[in-house]
Amino acid sequence: MAKTIFLTGATGYVGCHLAHRFLEDGYIVLALVRPKNDQSVQARIETAVTEVGPLSPETLTNLIAIPGTVEDSAETLASSLRAHFSSPIDELWHSAAIFNFKERERPLVQATNIEGTRNQLNLACQINAEAPPRFFYISTAYCLGSEFNSPVPERIPENVTGFRSIYEWSKHNAERLVDEYQRAGQLDANIFRPSIVIGTPETEVLCNSGYYQVLTECRRLRTVLARSQGAQFNGNVQTRLLGNPHTPLNLVPIDFVVDGMVYLAHCTQLDPQQTNLFNIVNEQPPTIKEVHHALVKSLKMSGLKLVRSEQFDVEPMNPIEKKINRRIAFQAPYMHEQIHFATEHFRQFVPQSILPPPNVDLTYMAQVNAIFLTQLDEGS
Repeated sequence: MAKTIFLTGATGYVGCHLAHRFLEDGYIVLALVRPKNDQSVQARIETAVTEVGPLSPETLTNLIAIPGTVEDSAETLASSLRAHFSSPIDELWHSAAIFNFKERERPLVQATNIEGTRNQLNLACQINAEAPPRFFYISTAYCLGSEFNSPVPERIPENVTGFRSIYEWSKHNAERLVDEYQRAGQLDANIFRPSIVIGTPETEVLCNSGYYQVLTECRRLRTVLARSQGAQFNGNVQTRLLGNPHTPLNLVPIDFVVDGMVYLAHCTQLDPQQTNLFNIVNEQPPTIKEVHHALVKSLKMSGLKLVRSEQFDVEPMNPIEKKINRRIAFQAPYMHEQIHFATEHFRQFVPQSILPPPNVDLTYMAQVNAIFLTQLDEGS
């Protein structure tokens, strides 16, 4: 019988790519989908997954929507799941999360990213009559604050402080929960930490967070100035953006992330008696300067300058600069901090001969930018 995978966050960016890959591999995918009034949960998940790429009608029969949310208790989730599927679950992949980062949103972030993870762990512990499913938690490479930048270790340190946002705080505490359940002998647990996930030229499924939020705001700036200046606008925006040109920006393509996670999930050498944790990152990342060059070229703009924070102390931001820098406040720390990542554990099981580092160069970024900007234009 085909392997059965329960997946949260399947309508999200990483989740829909995972679901598509699992279906292509012949698995049954039980996707947890939040109900909405305007569309059935089955229609929502099929739309999300087929945007990644076409699937045959026969393959889509293995995609089953389970109505619910990660905020639901394990008992509620189990009841909903068993109403649609009665056989054992082989693997539980927890991908769902929200990216809210403001302090006032802490209760919501905690309920979704931390308690939602606890609900999935409890579900994994009780869903099967015999052995629990293997548990895979999709975290983020940015979950240890500024204290662990050189490099970010492939482990869960004690007493982590200095989080850049409550999002980082929530993902770190969710990792600790996963590790606690594993240490208690309840689960075979694995944690995957992607960095800043971007699209590929081969797929037109993109997201509106991370790097794309910065690209969106820069496009918005250009549009506003073009409208206000009319025929006099020549593409020169004369705006300063917080960023260190020499900082590496760890952009990692979605196909690299999915290939790495799936390869590790199939790896029989992983020790089920410990929490296996991996940084899935770009070992040859572009710099902020290189990404900035691709961005302004794609937007046909000039005068967008990268400056360090101390320059704003000498010459304060003007109203436009305040607005754009406020809108990318979530991304700002990663645009000027020197952050590096350990990958020894990842490469112990996924050698470069199997999955070489991605080449995110100017050509690559130009192609991805073009796809995203076209989608923005079509949607506006």
